[in-house]
Amino acid sequence: MAATNGTPDSNGYLASDLINMALRQIGIGAMGTTASDADISDGVMHLNMMLAQWQRRRWMVPNLTDLFCISTGKSQYLVGPGQDFDIDVRTDKIEAAYARLLVNGATASVVGEFSGGDFSPDFQIGSNGLDSGGQPIDYPLQIIQSYEDYAAIGLKGLRTWPSYAFYNPSYPYGQLMPWPIPQAGIWELHIIVKQPLQASVAPSNVLNLPPEYWDAIMWSLAARMAPSYGQEASPTVTAMARASLNTIRVSNVQIPKLSMPAALNQSTPFYWPGLETRKL
Repeated sequence: MAATNGTPDSNGYLASDLINMALRQIGIGAMGTTASDADISDGVMHLNMMLAQWQRRRWMVPNLTDLFCISTGKSQYLVGPGQDFDIDVRTDKIEAAYARLLVNGATASVVGEFSGGDFSPDFQIGSNGLDSGGQPIDYPLQIIQSYEDYAAIGLKGLRTWPSYAFYNPSYPYGQLMPWPIPQAGIWELHIIVKQPLQASVAPSNVLNLPPEYWDAIMWSLAARMAPSYGQEASPTVTAMARASLNTIRVSNVQIPKLSMPAALNQSTPFYWPGLETRKL
């Protein structure tokens, strides 16, 4: 069931419907005329370029997703289509990361994330301390924010309990480098990334996005395409595009708890060579 004649189905509008509406806001195809195939083709290119830009903005992506893989003892894990962390579009950054210790017979996740099947109900404290009853135990990984900081680690081949992770957004596949390197088989590495928006959209494709995106796509496309027709976007188009994007920002924003860098946290006993480095 597809959206037709400007009426959305349960998933959204056709890309061509929103492109036609955007063109009418700048006078193309208005007053009973119809936009040409070339106009629609240009609109599709603008739409795909705009969605690619939106993908890189945390507040423009409606959902984060949890990707995972089982540790194999490697120092690097690839992120991208068909790789260790399998995702359609290689992500530009990771929002968070954690390592899941598979203890006492715990098995790997089926779908990752925090699904109910991951956690058994027999959690208990035993006489010898924590007995997970087969439950996996998650430990957060602190994100190393730059390659320069990762390069400052003196013993990169250290193999023990993982505490940190660096993500190199190389292309076509990103590289996750946990540190210390986790032992094979008993760790499940998780990264939290932005869920990919639709890519390579065709005119006949339904834009499967939350309803607040329809307005933002239409007005933003109008503002983007106006220079192609020798005009500046009108104040009305600009204002409507800004207002619709702000609605998405308010809807999607998530503010994590403020934390202090490890180098400034005097209560943190862990240290690696170079951690004391201060950059101006």
